[in-house]
Amino acid sequence: MIATAGHLLLSGAFLTSLIVMGLYAASALKDNLSVERIANRMWYLKGVLLLLSSAALVYIIMTHQFQYYYVWNYTSLDLETKYLFSAFYGGQEGSFMLWILISCLVGVGLIKWTRKPYKAPVMFVMALTQFFLLSMIVGWDLSFAKIGASPFRTIAQEMPNAPFIQANPDFVPVDGTGLNDLLKSPWMMIHPPIIFVGFSMMTVPFAFAIASLWTKTYHEWIRPALPWTLAANLSLLTAIFLGGYWAYETLSFGGYWAWDPVENASLVPWLIGTAGIHAMIVQRKSSRAHKASLFLSIMAYVAIVYQTFLTRSGVLADQSVHSFVDLGLYGQLLMYILVMTFMGLGFYLYRYRDLPSPQKESKFLSREFMTFTGSMLLLILGIIIIVGTSSPIIGRFFVENPTPPEIQFYNDWSMPIAIIMAFATVVGQYLFWQKHTWESLAGVMITPLLLTSTATVVSIVLGEVSNIYYMIYIFAGWFTVIGNSTMLISLIRKNPKLIGGTLTHIGFGVLLLGIIASSAYTGPLLDQRTASYNARVAAGEVYDEEGFPVTQPREMFSLDLNRPTLVNNEYMVTYEGYELSDSPRPGQQTYRLRFESIDNGRVFYMYPEVYPMLTTSSRTNIEWSVDPHVQTGWMSDYYLYVAGSKYVEQKNEELEEQNRNQDPLVSLQEEADERQTIEIGQGESIEAGPFSFTFMNFTPALEEELPDSTQIGIRSLVRITHTPSGNAFDVEPLFAVYTEDEVSYTYSPPLEIERWGMTVSFTRIFPESDTIELTVDGLDMEFEEDWVLIVAEEKPFVSVVWLGTFLLMGGFTISIFRHWAREKNTEEKE
Repeated sequence: MIATAGHLLLSGAFLTSLIVMGLYAASALKDNLSVERIANRMWYLKGVLLLLSSAALVYIIMTHQFQYYYVWNYTSLDLETKYLFSAFYGGQEGSFMLWILISCLVGVGLIKWTRKPYKAPVMFVMALTQFFLLSMIVGWDLSFAKIGASPFRTIAQEMPNAPFIQANPDFVPVDGTGLNDLLKSPWMMIHPPIIFVGFSMMTVPFAFAIASLWTKTYHEWIRPALPWTLAANLSLLTAIFLGGYWAYETLSFGGYWAWDPVENASLVPWLIGTAGIHAMIVQRKSSRAHKASLFLSIMAYVAIVYQTFLTRSGVLADQSVHSFVDLGLYGQLLMYILVMTFMGLGFYLYRYRDLPSPQKESKFLSREFMTFTGSMLLLILGIIIIVGTSSPIIGRFFVENPTPPEIQFYNDWSMPIAIIMAFATVVGQYLFWQKHTWESLAGVMITPLLLTSTATVVSIVLGEVSNIYYMIYIFAGWFTVIGNSTMLISLIRKNPKLIGGTLTHIGFGVLLLGIIASSAYTGPLLDQRTASYNARVAAGEVYDEEGFPVTQPREMFSLDLNRPTLVNNEYMVTYEGYELSDSPRPGQQTYRLRFESIDNGRVFYMYPEVYPMLTTSSRTNIEWSVDPHVQTGWMSDYYLYVAGSKYVEQKNEELEEQNRNQDPLVSLQEEADERQTIEIGQGESIEAGPFSFTFMNFTPALEEELPDSTQIGIRSLVRITHTPSGNAFDVEPLFAVYTEDEVSYTYSPPLEIERWGMTVSFTRIFPESDTIELTVDGLDMEFEEDWVLIVAEEKPFVSVVWLGTFLLMGGFTISIFRHWAREKNTEEKE
């Protein structure tokens, strides 16, 4: 009932969006204020319908109504409440719902704060985008077509031809498949809402650009649009940071950015949006760059729609681990991007001749030229990334199975552009706030250049940098930080409200330094044996079985249980065991590793995790995933994960044995092979496989431990030692002889040594020689002590990456307040 109401409410919101779009269009064309007021009320109504529909979806998720496909596909009974709530936007349909809700709230803000003549045209564009987004989840099954995929559809509606549905149309699963284990992270609870705030807000400059072209007011739109554009970019930057930090903390590739297609698709709108901000500032300051401001505002939102197409249409399903599965929305998504692109660029080209053009070109040494240059560099970088991301689609015109470009493609293009941008930020800031000639500019640059040279030399020496390219990159980073910092000091003295852009540029420079330090100079943590092996590999002294030289160094090392190992000549690392838990993931192992500094004795622990990916595992195969542990520090981070363990190996072997159709006689023979009897005299030691058994003495047995009518009852104290590790256990197995119905029986209960998978029984006694017989089950000749394989790295100055990001956020925030206050003052004067 609740789900049916949710679907009807969603359908009502879809129809309302059509009405709202028509009303705002009529108001914009006829300048009719009364129609606009009705449209505003209808917008509020649509918001209420969406809110109630979302509440219905949350309700069926929280109450585990697995007859609905969305609930079954993304939740399970064991899912924690916080992750049940995040499952609301964990799937494609729910994430569309969240995007629409936030966009509706942004529309409420525009209704309140947008003044004439822009309100009606802006809201028409907002309503149009809402119409397309709602069409993705309205879930109408018409006779001639299907429109969208409803989050309220049942399993029977989703899979009508499934045998279990045909046998029982009212079938309700007992449990759901669960949320993807990688998404069970606090960071992924926060990341999606913030990125959808960015997507929704980036609609606003697009809407203002269309409204500007509609009303032929090509300059005034900048003032109300600029604060929204800054806020959109701040939200996207925050979302990118959260996504990067999630990847760093959760995934095992060892970094915060992998140039994944979906990562790129979220970065490009930010780059183009930032380029648009630079163009807007030029237009506001000097009435130039009207064409660039409009074009970039349009393209920033087109980039968002395009990344939505890449993410949700299934075209990159084989290239990206983040991509959603195809819900049959390919045609609708394609229509969405085509309409937005043709409307934006078509209107832009239609009005192109009417757009203001400067009377004369800007001088090279002018704030207009340098700011516009920065804008174009950002756009070029965005285009390059989009081309690389889209290469699997473009390549289909030329080859059958195109592959995405290597990471090096993006590095090779982005690094030189970043270096040029770094120099441009400093020169641009000096020219933005002061007029300079070549001579005066050279004069004010002397101090920053001297300080930059000093900082660069120190960095090169301390970091042992030998790559010339990296040296130039480091110089550019320091020049950005120091050059903009000198301007920051000047602006603070003049007016602290003006420092937003300068602080953003400082953050960019800090980010560059953090990226080069944390990526190019990451070093592995290895034990002495592995380090020596790698040194011999580097010297060409190691050969494989066929006589060819080995060129690949080892990147991991092993630790045996409770055996301290020296790592990097810095720490004694001890593997202290693991704990099994079913929360938040069933079958999760948390490994405990103790690090003790050999210099100062400082001790810290790391707790990497390994768990089976239930959503991708099967009865015949377990897909294991890892959750790294990061020990953060001011100067460097230690990044570590478990690449293998005895527990994981045993579980894999158990599964293989279960799946193997063995001959029962063979199984019995294998069990017999693992059982051995050992005759051992008092004080004697006997080797059996990797174990040593020492019969130390007889000990008395307690009366309550013995059967009734016991004639003989005694224990033997036996020490069992695992020879390779030196670990030992003392056991006291019991041997008793008792009578029942005048018949004698022996009683020798087995004692289990769980750690070794072994049981020991005291099965016979030879009084005349003080000799006993032990029967040992599970005596595997290939037994190994508990162990783990570790991949660990030291990542210098990752904290600098986060610091640079925070400075960027701070600069955007200051600029938002400054431009918002200016817009409010302008509105009050009018």
